[in-house]
Amino acid sequence: MANNQGLSSIAPPYEVLITTPVLLTGGTEVQTLYLVKSLMSAGYHITVCCYYEYEDSMVSKMEATGADVILMNLRRSDGIVALMINLWKIFKKLGPDSVHVQYVAPGFIPVAMARLSGIKKVFATVHQPGRVYGLREKLLIRMAAFFCDAFFCNSKCVEESWFGSSEIFDPGKTDPKRKHFTIYNGVDILRIEKIVKGVDKQEIIESLKIKNKKVVGVVGRLRTEKGQATLMESMKIVIKKLPNTVLLVVGDGPDRVSLEDLAGELGISDHVKWLGQKDPEEVIKLFSIMDAVAVPSVFEGFGLVAVEAMAAGRPVVASNVDGLTELIQGGVNGLLVQPGDSSALARGVLEILLNPAKATSMGVHGREMVEKQLPMTRFHSTILAAYSHYTEKLN
Repeated sequence: MANNQGLSSIAPPYEVLITTPVLLTGGTEVQTLYLVKSLMSAGYHITVCCYYEYEDSMVSKMEATGADVILMNLRRSDGIVALMINLWKIFKKLGPDSVHVQYVAPGFIPVAMARLSGIKKVFATVHQPGRVYGLREKLLIRMAAFFCDAFFCNSKCVEESWFGSSEIFDPGKTDPKRKHFTIYNGVDILRIEKIVKGVDKQEIIESLKIKNKKVVGVVGRLRTEKGQATLMESMKIVIKKLPNTVLLVVGDGPDRVSLEDLAGELGISDHVKWLGQKDPEEVIKLFSIMDAVAVPSVFEGFGLVAVEAMAAGRPVVASNVDGLTELIQGGVNGLLVQPGDSSALARGVLEILLNPAKATSMGVHGREMVEKQLPMTRFHSTILAAYSHYTEKLN
């Protein structure tokens, strides 16, 4: 049960406290959930601590694994000192064997407080590329890595952008002096396959009133860095060529009103359906009716939406940035275009919509890539190997 006010007592065996600024419904939170499930399956006792914003649905998913959840209910305006004090109290009260920090700002603070509190093992995972941040952030993350027993990145591009080099974690080959590694996120492809096979596509199409339409989809928080404005501009070009095309926008966020206004200015409002935030299972169901999935991000550490779309057999057109370049082989399992280039994005979408056979082939190859390279079993075994490697002296 989520603890909004105090701390619940926890019993042995090995205790891991995972800290995160938010528990919303983004890729970082989903991968945190997978981390919790993996550790729980191996007998670790997990407590998840959220400092700031959360959604009840994600808290419930964490609790459903058997993990304890602590909600600090701090406001951003409370400042860093309040965060430090609350973290200190939690670390000293729980006394976990390990703290695993989801390194999203303010990531350095919980790493430092864990060490000051005498935590035996400290880990961190960063999910965003360093190229969009300044020197101060890069210095902080390198300091954080120094204080951590191991610092994990969710793609080689992310690791290289922060640290200048990358190495996929391999316990048999690990240099004991190396502090940072890549552990790719995993995807539950069997769950996605089950959802896709069980979906009634016609029912969804009829409910959305998009019968006989070409369907383009975009999934994610409506924020500048996700590139939805570029997609809106590209859809004007697509719709001019294929007037029976509709765009499904799945997600919500601070830019929704401005994006709705932009769609109106571009004259495509009648071709855009704003579906709002959806449960992860509903997102997979919606993938099944999409002819193309756009991932027009300005930066993307990993690209969970792209991977889940490929796992669902959908062709993806995505920005040629960061972790997406490690997932998508242009023309084989998707298409890559320059970020912010609406004309290039439109050409990519049209290439998929106008070539059904090619789109099907991309979907097949995309699913094969996910099944081979990013199965949940690989993430599961790798993260457990990492924990075993660094915590064996404490067991």
